[in-house]
Amino acid sequence: MFRNTNKRILAFVIVVAMLMYFIPTMTFAVEEDSSHLITNQAKKPSTAGALQLLNKNGVKTLCDKDGNPIQLRGMSTHGLQWFPEIINNNAFAALSKDWGSNVIRLAMYVAEGGYSKDPEIIKKRVIDGIDLAIANDMYVIVDWHVLTPGDPNADVYKGAMDFFKEISQKYPNNPHIIYELANEPSPNDPGVTNDAAGWAKVKSYAEPIIKILRDSGNKNLIIVGSPNWSQRPDLAAENPINDNNTAYSFHFYSGTHKTSTDSTDRGNIMSNARYALEHGVAVFCSEWGTSEASGNNGPYLKEADEWLEFLNANNISWINWSLTNKNETSGSFIPFISGKSDATNLNPGDDQVWSLKELSVSGEYARARIKGIKYEPIERSEKEEFTTNVWDFNDGTTQGFGINGDSPIKADSITLANEKNALKITGLNNSNDLTEGNYWANVRLSADGTSNKPNIFGAEKLTMDVITAAPATVSIAAIPQSSTHGWANPTRAIAVKPADFVKQEDGTYKAVLTITPADSPNFDSIAKDSKDSTMTNIILFVGADTDVISLDNITVSGNRAVVEAPVEHAPIGKATLPSTFEDSTRQGWAWDATSGVQSALTIKDANESKAISWEVKYPEVKPVDGWASAPRIMLGNVNTTRGNNKYLTFDFYLKPTQASKGSLTISLAFAPPSLGFWAQATGDVNIPLSSLSKMKKTTDGLYHFQVKYDLDKINDGKVLTANTVLRDITIVVADGNSDFAGTMYLDNIRFENDSKTELNNSITMLVSKGIINNADVKKINFNSSISRGEFLMWIVKTLDLNAKFSSNFSDVNKKGSYYNSVGIAKALGITSGVGNNKFNPNKAISREDMLVLTYKALKIVNKNLAKGNANDLKQFTDASKVSKNAVESVATIVKNGFYSGDAKKLNPKASVAKSEAALMLYKIYSSLHK
Repeated sequence: MFRNTNKRILAFVIVVAMLMYFIPTMTFAVEEDSSHLITNQAKKPSTAGALQLLNKNGVKTLCDKDGNPIQLRGMSTHGLQWFPEIINNNAFAALSKDWGSNVIRLAMYVAEGGYSKDPEIIKKRVIDGIDLAIANDMYVIVDWHVLTPGDPNADVYKGAMDFFKEISQKYPNNPHIIYELANEPSPNDPGVTNDAAGWAKVKSYAEPIIKILRDSGNKNLIIVGSPNWSQRPDLAAENPINDNNTAYSFHFYSGTHKTSTDSTDRGNIMSNARYALEHGVAVFCSEWGTSEASGNNGPYLKEADEWLEFLNANNISWINWSLTNKNETSGSFIPFISGKSDATNLNPGDDQVWSLKELSVSGEYARARIKGIKYEPIERSEKEEFTTNVWDFNDGTTQGFGINGDSPIKADSITLANEKNALKITGLNNSNDLTEGNYWANVRLSADGTSNKPNIFGAEKLTMDVITAAPATVSIAAIPQSSTHGWANPTRAIAVKPADFVKQEDGTYKAVLTITPADSPNFDSIAKDSKDSTMTNIILFVGADTDVISLDNITVSGNRAVVEAPVEHAPIGKATLPSTFEDSTRQGWAWDATSGVQSALTIKDANESKAISWEVKYPEVKPVDGWASAPRIMLGNVNTTRGNNKYLTFDFYLKPTQASKGSLTISLAFAPPSLGFWAQATGDVNIPLSSLSKMKKTTDGLYHFQVKYDLDKINDGKVLTANTVLRDITIVVADGNSDFAGTMYLDNIRFENDSKTELNNSITMLVSKGIINNADVKKINFNSSISRGEFLMWIVKTLDLNAKFSSNFSDVNKKGSYYNSVGIAKALGITSGVGNNKFNPNKAISREDMLVLTYKALKIVNKNLAKGNANDLKQFTDASKVSKNAVESVATIVKNGFYSGDAKKLNPKASVAKSEAALMLYKIYSSLHK
């Protein structure tokens, strides 16, 4: 029997091959050739009823209540903690009726600010979504969105059993509901491995939940994820859950994950799905996108078509990611981008339809694929009207026009001249064919000598003024030319007739003659050729029933895409941390692809230092997600670690043109692969704009904020160890219902431990007191020794000491930066020098001398110090090295907490680093200004 069947098949193939040989080859668009992309309208729950998994031709297949195969096609929400506004009846009605969806997925994140943070609020959103799905005749997937961490058994997911029990009790055995128990198990710490052991962990998590659902009478379809971000349904096929209505999910993004025709490649998702089907389990694609796996770049629609061909051909249900106006390629709606677009409202309004222009390319594509109709993308380029007067003859010449060399009527019969700033044509009694198609006998003019070569891309009309002494009939056909579009016969000549003429003030008559692309194929070709749209010449066939006419204002006009000027950023430079921007590059910093602001990133001066800067104006209509309109600047792929540092800190500056209400919130996040590519620091920095009026500005008119994040405090209980690879660093400045517009600056982005933080505070103090210039901070080596003269200058200015003096030490140069300070200190008795009226200002100061001078200076300002003695120095192993006459001074400074020595030593005779002196003076300054 099989042999005969094979023979019949062979015969059929031969016949088809012969037919194909004799029938001319036909070319189809991909759309027409993709038989499984154009498909039937998805069946709704009202007719399909409860879902069940049945064997159909040896394949586990999703079926309706009557046992007929059914495919679910629909959309997923984004995280309900971020985009809850999608939960509205108009949106669900639009998805069901206009998009033809028969399913919607409610992505309920557990971590990342989701259910574990606000269980009642997030659960309420899920319940509202379920009710809306039922009301709008769609199945609804309740997605327990496991992502970070990647092990569904992790502590943050302990509420899963109670959650599913509560939902199933509220909607007992409701045929609309599908339970998805674990979105994407993954290696995100704590995670699961990409192997059988990893699947065993997922299975052991899912089985008790499935049991409690089944024991309570819920026969609903259940979906279970698999390791490696739900890319391994093959592992589930080898060790399936003992339940006859459980399917296994797989996820893909068409820009990252390739298709496959076999089932043997364990590194390929489609291959794993094929393997699972071949081994008797059902699969369900509960998430896919047109972008790369990051959500950005693309969209990759050709690759998506290949995937959907596979899914539709195999009756595999699918859910597209996602219903969001977030600025990412996979989002279905237009996002907010400052200066370019406003975000689409996730409530489409009472008409319950989003216009196609409100959809992103991905959304428009997903809608067509859900409906099963042909995908016909709309024109999305911003258009502008344009008019170019090519030949106006206002220069008194014919502007390159003459009798064409191939004209049947020559120059001895026709003359051209410029008269009254128009092209006067005389001798047309010999060129008088006025019919639409027989223009060949008329004179041909061409602009062979023209220097006017306009871009006519998008042109829709070619017009010219026709001027006569009396109303007449004038017929003109035109062939515009370009470098590659040389000749195509006009379709017809266009005539103006006596009734078209209007008398002018000078007694002449004027009519406007209009030629369209339909009248001139060459005109049509050039106007549509983006690579060759420059009109280099024009040939005019002119006929008239009068001997003399004039032509003027030969003009092209139309509608074409606005050419957007490229954003000119400062050079990207090399990714560098600390980021000081002193090399005038961005040192690797760039806009995150999802940033709501994409303005020019430039290097400008801020507080006498170079900084990265950008312009921003927050929208008046605020998105629910404050990050949607926020600048999100990122140092990508720096792949650094925090090491032993405790903080990440930076200088942030504002120069507002408007800032009267609301606030700004600065957030910090990293993208460590081991923590699911997301780790956000706690303790966002909030800047109420009302506080700016009370702040002192820098000398260049900026508001300065020192921003610091404790790296030991990360959201969701995540831990950044000394060796955690951070990959990216992202800084976000979110809008808190503000009216801010202006310039923002970032500078000195760096990791610090506590001492570095104190040193920077010390340096800030030194700058504020005018001791050092901000511009010189990056040039100063704070590890180098400070001289005696420098230190006296530092402490005199720190304490605002002043005194008149008539003489100074003989070795202090009047031109030296410390001359006045040393003179003041001498006059106040803080120092008497080293003898012979000398001070040795350039010699490195010793610790002992520094502390003695400090003690004497503090006595001048009447600082109420606790007096110290030798007992206060016993903690130091080298206290005996302190000179006897210096003990009280040194001990007093130590006792009051201004100096703590170094590793239980004072090293009193050692030189002092500038950083050490700065830290001590900062402590004194802080004590004086509590």
